[in-house]
Amino acid sequence: VGSSPRALDHSMAPKAAPKGKKEEAPPPPEEPTEEKYGEWKGAFNEQGLPEGKGEAVYPNGDVYTGEILHNQRQGFGKYVWKAAEEGKSGGVYEGGYESNKKNGKGLMKYPDNGTYDGQWKDGLRQGQGTFKYPNGDWYKGQWHQGKKSGEGTYFSYTGSCWYMGQWVEGNFEKGEWKFKDGSCYKGEFKNGRPAPGEGIFLFPNGNQLNGKWVEAPLEGGEEGQT
Repeated sequence: VGSSPRALDHSMAPKAAPKGKKEEAPPPPEEPTEEKYGEWKGAFNEQGLPEGKGEAVYPNGDVYTGEILHNQRQGFGKYVWKAAEEGKSGGVYEGGYESNKKNGKGLMKYPDNGTYDGQWKDGLRQGQGTFKYPNGDWYKGQWHQGKKSGEGTYFSYTGSCWYMGQWVEGNFEKGEWKFKDGSCYKGEFKNGRPAPGEGIFLFPNGNQLNGKWVEAPLEGGEEGQT
C-alpha cells in the first residue's frame, strides 16, 4: 500500500540496526616475491633451480607445498605462514598461483580466523568470492583489487540485517537494507547508513512509505550517520 511522501528517519529502522562501521576484510599476508629458500625438497631444472612439485621452507619459517616453475610459485599450491606466537595460526592459503602471486580460485584462512573463498588476481581478492568474518558477519559478492566492489550482499550478525546491492571501494552505496522482521529500506547509502535523499521503507505487513531520508539524533545525542 503506498502513501504520500514524508520524512524518513532512524526511528523507522528496527532497534537492532548496527550503528558502527561494517567489518572490513583484512589484506592477506604477503609471501616472498623472490624465491630464496632455506630448503627445497623437490626436483631441479638444468640450471639447478627448483622446478616441479615439492616443498619449500623459507628462512623466516614459512612453508610452501606445490608447484614451482622458473623458480616461482605457479599452479596449485599451499602456503603456510609461520605464526607470530606459538600455538596460533599465521595464516594458510590453498589455491592457484601465477608468477609468485595468488591467482584464480583459492581459499585463504587468516590469522584472526576469518576466511575468504573465491577468486584472486595479482595477490588480491578480485572477482566473485565470500568472506566470513570472525564476529559472524559475512560478505558474498564481487571484489576489485582487494575491496568489495560491484554487486554483493553483506550480513551483519550483531545487527541481524543484510545490505544488498552496489558496493564501491569497500563501501555500500546503493540497494536494500533488509531486516529479519521483513522490513526493508531501499535507497542510497553513506558510511553504512541511509544517505539523505529519496528512499522507500517497506513494512513487514507489506505497506510502503515513500519519502526523503533525513538526519535525526540517535539515543545518547549521536548523529544519525556513523
